[in-house]
Amino acid sequence: MRTGKSYLFVTLIGLLLGLVMVSHSFLSLWAKILPDSSRTLATSTSITVTVVVANQSLLPEAFSLSQNYPNPFNPQTVIKYTLPKDCHVELTIYNTLGQKVKTLVNQYQSAGYKMVHWNSTNDKGNEVSSGIYFYKIKAGRYTDVKKMMVLK
Repeated sequence: MRTGKSYLFVTLIGLLLGLVMVSHSFLSLWAKILPDSSRTLATSTSITVTVVVANQSLLPEAFSLSQNYPNPFNPQTVIKYTLPKDCHVELTIYNTLGQKVKTLVNQYQSAGYKMVHWNSTNDKGNEVSSGIYFYKIKAGRYTDVKKMMVLK
């Protein structure tokens, strides 16, 4: 035979589960109505519920190739690029004569924000001389070229 305490316990568990389900539905609706915001939904002495909604995708919206940093540089620089979708990526360094100096990336990559370091060496591992170099990205149908300078 069940006691009054067990009925009370079962009732409280059911009530809490129902509250969680209703809260989840309400929070989802709240997030859709108020994008790019932070709102406090409920406050008590023991808990505060705050919803923060960012209306930004975790993936970039377009392909891009950023200017290397630092530029000019010695001996290392960083090249950043974005991929809105998975694709094959080639990132190559060329000298002013159009000769390939170094292949930094030549592989299939997932979408996202990418970064590559170049230590001013060629494909053979030798340091390149001071001067102007170009880096070119081919990602899917996207192609772009930027200029950089090595100073020794």
